[in-house]
Amino acid sequence: MKRIIGLSVLAFLGSSAFANTDMQTQIDELTKKIIKMEKKQKRTTKTLTAVKKHDGRDNIKWSIDFRTAYDYLDYKLKNGDGISNSSLLTNRLWLGMVSAPTSKLSFKGQIAVYNTWGGNNLPATDPFQNVNWRASSKADDIIMKIRQAYFVYKITNGDFPISFSAGRRAAVDGFLANHREGLKNPGSPLAHITNMEVDGAMVRIGNALGLEGSYVKFVFGRSYTNINQPSFSGTPYTAVNATDKNVDFFVIPMSIYNNGQINLMAQYTAIFNFMGTDSAGTPTTGAGMKHMAALSMQVDGLNEDIDFLDNSILFASIAATKTDPKNSYKMLGSSSSHRGYSLWAGFIFPDLLTEEGKIGLEYNYGSKYWAPMTWAEDTMSSSKIATRGSAYEAYWNLPLEKGHFSTQIRYTYMNYDYKSNIEEFWADPTLQASDAKNSQDLRVYFRYTY
Repeated sequence: MKRIIGLSVLAFLGSSAFANTDMQTQIDELTKKIIKMEKKQKRTTKTLTAVKKHDGRDNIKWSIDFRTAYDYLDYKLKNGDGISNSSLLTNRLWLGMVSAPTSKLSFKGQIAVYNTWGGNNLPATDPFQNVNWRASSKADDIIMKIRQAYFVYKITNGDFPISFSAGRRAAVDGFLANHREGLKNPGSPLAHITNMEVDGAMVRIGNALGLEGSYVKFVFGRSYTNINQPSFSGTPYTAVNATDKNVDFFVIPMSIYNNGQINLMAQYTAIFNFMGTDSAGTPTTGAGMKHMAALSMQVDGLNEDIDFLDNSILFASIAATKTDPKNSYKMLGSSSSHRGYSLWAGFIFPDLLTEEGKIGLEYNYGSKYWAPMTWAEDTMSSSKIATRGSAYEAYWNLPLEKGHFSTQIRYTYMNYDYKSNIEEFWADPTLQASDAKNSQDLRVYFRYTY
């Protein structure tokens, strides 16, 4: 528009006050130069845009999430004894990476270090705890571990977009658990029944249910492998124990409805060749199947006319697990099938003292045979969600430098009616004298993100 106006002015001047042949020639030459310069500028802009796109896709974008935490732990055993740790200090570092060479293909990865101050290689207490379900989710040493590494390929767009991905995922801090972890966005899948690091492949179908914000995922993965023959043996990568089985799982997480205020999600999980004990009481895989299901709902903004309620969140979730042992095997100490149930509710609201601070109150209940896969739960005194009994939790999330530096004060109290699920998850849930009757964890952390 500016060029047109400028040329119009020159043309007017040339045709009136300065109407002579020499002046008109100079005007014509000047006009040609302006047009030539504009074309050159457009080519330069186009080249710069292409370079930016190329560089953006050629590079890996890194992110940092570093947290230092203090925990006070206290346990009361059924026999009356007490065990505590008044000074547990930990560091946790996540280095995230993202790349997108094309609009259809992307990669996401994360390497992690999670250690106790002065700690060194905390030993596993049972033969199945060495697997990678919680490799970077429990405090251990200063060795870097792969927390997640997977690609996402968009197969189709349109009304029902389909994508495929495979690799290692940190399936932790999922829907509803993100609040207690001070995370704005939840991970996947539903935290009520799944909170562990896994390897698998997934197909995601958008708008699958025809409702706003809906999608369905189909996930296949392996949480334990029977390959334990060393690679330099005569028969590398094979099992030496015929009774040892691969533990595979099939998961269907789905968003039923999400309009930005109401978010309703569900999930079903089937685990094949799950852990149990054989006729001799020896822990083993291949004991039977395990089923899990959850239905979770979150409401953001309870009343738009009241600021306090408009900035509050209310959520509730119900879940169930079922064991199905086969032949002479036992699961949870029984050769019969058992169902477990759980309720989880929470209320998050402004602290009324600061601009961005939030206070959260949560309650969990689990029955005797409640047994979710939540071994990566970030509560130092075991999995709060897996509590067989009642758990009470309160936390204050406070941003110090918005988007980059925050702190949290959190208190968790768990009263066990039955054995903690985090220990021998194949064992009879009945409390023994040496088992914890209740536990509490007071945590304070400072977290840097960039």
